Amino acid sequence: MNEDHSIELFPVTIFKLKIKDNKALKKVLSSKIISNSNQLTIPEDWTTDNVKTSYDDEPEGKEILTEGSPYRELLMRSYVSCMNQVFDKEYNFIVKHIWYNYYSDGEYQEEHDHLGNPFEQNHFSFIHFLSYNKEEHTPPEFRDPLSQLRNLSVELERNRCGEIYVPDVEEGDLLMFPSYLKHRVLPCKKTDYPRITISFNIMLIKYGEGHL
Repeated sequence: MNEDHSIELFPVTIFKLKIKDNKALKKVLSSKIISNSNQLTIPEDWTTDNVKTSYDDEPEGKEILTEGSPYRELLMRSYVSCMNQVFDKEYNFIVKHIWYNYYSDGEYQEEHDHLGNPFEQNHFSFIHFLSYNKEEHTPPEFRDPLSQLRNLSVELERNRCGEIYVPDVEEGDLLMFPSYLKHRVLPCKKTDYPRITISFNIMLIKYGEGHL
């Protein structure tokens, strides 16, 4: 069919950016995260029974990402540098939550989103692949937010793209995506090379001329 006869509507955009100083960040942070991993607990409202995460809290006295930490400030400088490549208007934001996940032996996470509190919703979420081997580790899988509606209709064969999108990620990549986008991490196999990600959510308080 002539391309003029078809129009793609309402795209969902994921940005894949590169952390330029990832090697230095990994050298500074990975050993600390691995050392903390055995003291981490799974949040009560998560379905997974096998993941090491600082989502609820970091081990006392071994905090890496708490407000005012030099490690957090180091990371945020790198993240803001990437975000400046994306935002097309003047912006300002609040980091609502920042945490790390450590996978080494079958860890996984169920499908979820990062919307958060309905009165103070997150707008964008990020995943930084601090330590990642694409030959051994599983990437996140994102689900089409319209998949349930599509199941109630008929999709033309040429337009079918599946319900799941799996990005091709590498160590040092930073994914930015709308917080409503559901995603999951399938079980990772046992490996001596840890899969370490740092995730965070932001709420925009300014975009262009508007204060949100």
